[in-house]
Amino acid sequence: MLTAQFEVPIMILSTKLHIPQRRDDLVERAAITELLNKGLQRKYTSITAPGGYGKTTALSQWLQQSAIPAVWISLGPQDNDLIVFWSYTIAAINSKKPQFAEAVTPFLPSLKSGAFEPFISAMIREIDSYSDELVLIWDDYHVIDLAPVQASVAYFLAYLPAHIHLYVTSRAEMPFPTARLQTTGQMVKITIQELRFQHAEGIRYFQDCMGLSLSGDKIADLVDRTEGWISGLYLAAISLQRNGNYADFIRAFSGEHRSISDYLFQEVFSLQSSDVQSFLLETSIVDRISGPLCEAVTGQANCQELLEMLEQHNLFIVSLDDHREWYRYHHLFSDFLRRLFRQRYAGQSKALHVKAAHWLEEHGFLEEAVEQLFVDGYHHEASALIEKHLQDLRVKRGVLYRWLSGLPESCLAEKPGIQFLYVKVMVEAGQMELAQARLRQMEDKLSDPEWKEYVGTVLYLSSAVSFYRKDMGKLDEYMEMFDRHMPEGSYIQMIEGNSYSINFDTQLSFINDLHEAERYFSKWVKRWENRQEYPFVGFYYVTYSLLLYEQNRLAEAEVYVERVLQTKCIQPYGLILFGAAAVAVRIYQAKGDTAKAFDLLERLPSKIHSPDKSIFIRKIASEKAYLSLMSGSFDAGWLQTSGIQYTDTAPFASIREYLHLARALMACGRENDALQLLEIMYRFVDEEDRLWDKVKVVVLQSMAFYQKEDMTSAVMKLEAALQLAEPGTYIRSFVDEGAKMAELLREYIQQRQTNASRKSASVIYARELLLLMSDPKNENESSGTLITKQELKILRMIDMGLSNKQIAEQLQITAETVKSHLKSMYRKLHVNSREQALQQGREFQWL
Repeated sequence: MLTAQFEVPIMILSTKLHIPQRRDDLVERAAITELLNKGLQRKYTSITAPGGYGKTTALSQWLQQSAIPAVWISLGPQDNDLIVFWSYTIAAINSKKPQFAEAVTPFLPSLKSGAFEPFISAMIREIDSYSDELVLIWDDYHVIDLAPVQASVAYFLAYLPAHIHLYVTSRAEMPFPTARLQTTGQMVKITIQELRFQHAEGIRYFQDCMGLSLSGDKIADLVDRTEGWISGLYLAAISLQRNGNYADFIRAFSGEHRSISDYLFQEVFSLQSSDVQSFLLETSIVDRISGPLCEAVTGQANCQELLEMLEQHNLFIVSLDDHREWYRYHHLFSDFLRRLFRQRYAGQSKALHVKAAHWLEEHGFLEEAVEQLFVDGYHHEASALIEKHLQDLRVKRGVLYRWLSGLPESCLAEKPGIQFLYVKVMVEAGQMELAQARLRQMEDKLSDPEWKEYVGTVLYLSSAVSFYRKDMGKLDEYMEMFDRHMPEGSYIQMIEGNSYSINFDTQLSFINDLHEAERYFSKWVKRWENRQEYPFVGFYYVTYSLLLYEQNRLAEAEVYVERVLQTKCIQPYGLILFGAAAVAVRIYQAKGDTAKAFDLLERLPSKIHSPDKSIFIRKIASEKAYLSLMSGSFDAGWLQTSGIQYTDTAPFASIREYLHLARALMACGRENDALQLLEIMYRFVDEEDRLWDKVKVVVLQSMAFYQKEDMTSAVMKLEAALQLAEPGTYIRSFVDEGAKMAELLREYIQQRQTNASRKSASVIYARELLLLMSDPKNENESSGTLITKQELKILRMIDMGLSNKQIAEQLQITAETVKSHLKSMYRKLHVNSREQALQQGREFQWL
């Protein structure tokens, strides 16, 4: 069961990368400048204070006085998304470091699954390759509250090179950890205490910048009343310029910040003409404004001239670019205008919001168009717009979840497309209970005529949620209903088939009982294998072949991977092709045909035509590295080009790639680094209850300790791996580790046999594995042991005292066939007679 993702190019708005222009009426602030300069010797500088304390102004003033290269990103609510956030960061850095985007963008699609480590690692490597210093600024970071973005920023900050200096402004405390940076002296922290105006600065501001002949005492009074709040002082200065009675004004000037701002804004607003007032109110509904957008909203023809006039008169408007094309109102002024707008335009505001949304939609600003309709709760209009552009908006997972969870039920009820997408984003957010509840509501509607065409989709999504919840019974039940309803299949099954949108390597990661998994996949493979033009069976071929491979049933496994590689209707789906190739490589390598395995991987890229091809190429390189490790020809250069590091943190999108990384580190003698990575991986797969992955991680931990010559830890980890793996009869997870695993198994068996108190059933399992490793090409033909079911029957008949002839008669085979089975059994058990075979059988508790 796979969850769909879609690739949509991010439209980069140049206005968001523009450093705000410095005003002429600014006070030189030596103390703030000193702190900002100090940040050039640190990794990270945070500037945190409420709105109106001059955070953005201080930074832009400092930059325009400084010669250091700097890039600026003005953040908004629509940037609360992993891909969007980092796309703007790439574009900003690329403006100073050409070719940066070209090197890093191929890793950007990996963010779709929420796995940020490969992308951030690529960014860090590329940034580190530049020797010049660079200041990177994220302005208004408080609008970012998505947990994956916070985690990726923390990871980015942890590995940021010393010549890159990150400055972040926010109205709230940073949501990512900074304690370590503070204690190690890598951080400068600027707060409201440093930003607020002191008396001396207030005097210079009122007298020198604003030209007001106020006494020092009166200015000190204003500074005290505003607590140094810069916007409050600015607003007071503007009002005082229009009010000759300074004493009365200052006496009346009091109250909390909000009441002060309301009073002052109204003083300024009331002095404007009625036309300008209407223009201000009507255009305040949009975060960013331009002449054409204002014309669409207001119906006026001279909007560009009005915007330039407002800027000329310093009427709380900020230019966002050098061309006077895009503007925004001062945040507090915007708040005031919007409150007044709701009062004066009650009952008629909808038309203006719809006009703004229509213009934004027409010009490609889909997120802002939807946000526009959410502003005053026009949910039905917002949901219609989302539904109209469902394909384009699917990639915006962060904002989609916020939008959809904010819609009232009445907006979702008759929009199946939106509901299906809602279920998907719920699943991706780990909200399985909510997803299941939503599906139950849809199931109740399936008898309605208007829902008839969606029955298959609902059933399929229900099966997907059951899969993620590890409910195999429900999964099979829903698949039965889906298959009866849509035997020809549904488009939804293959939506993600040509992208790398999953956050796991195999469906077996979600099924802890391999015997149950075999029953399920063998059933559906047999059900679907003869259907024409049914590519979905390819996913099951891949999973079933991997399961068979783990059970050491190589010939059977090869049949199914070859079906994928040869079936025409499966060829367009890169995800299935890559999965089959990864299994095939293991089969060929296990059979000793390494050349065939390498040839398959060399030819694979030309067969994949996917928007995520760069991800597939990286994963193919990872499989080549694994194959090289197994064949003894590993090139350590892959460690630098892999896009992943041993210090990466969960969640891991690809356990398999990180297992390859751990092996590569061990091959380079870096066992401690490998163990550090494996411990992080173990905690992740243990928390996720992914037994398939856990077995492989613990096996590698035992190998790393063995290579370190820490035999106590190696044996302990091997025992843990055996106990995890024995119920499911995992074989290749151990056998593929080769001679060193055989040595460790011997050590384990010897220790446990001499220490009777520690002896467990796993010793028998270990002996079976060790026997098999002495003849690794032997295949188990479906029994739970290392000899076949037929051989086991023959051994038990020998124990009953039957002759070869009697055995042949009971099994209805020839005596020669019995002899052939006996020879095979003797070879596997390393014995030469019936008596020796019976003795081994008793030791293994087969008899």
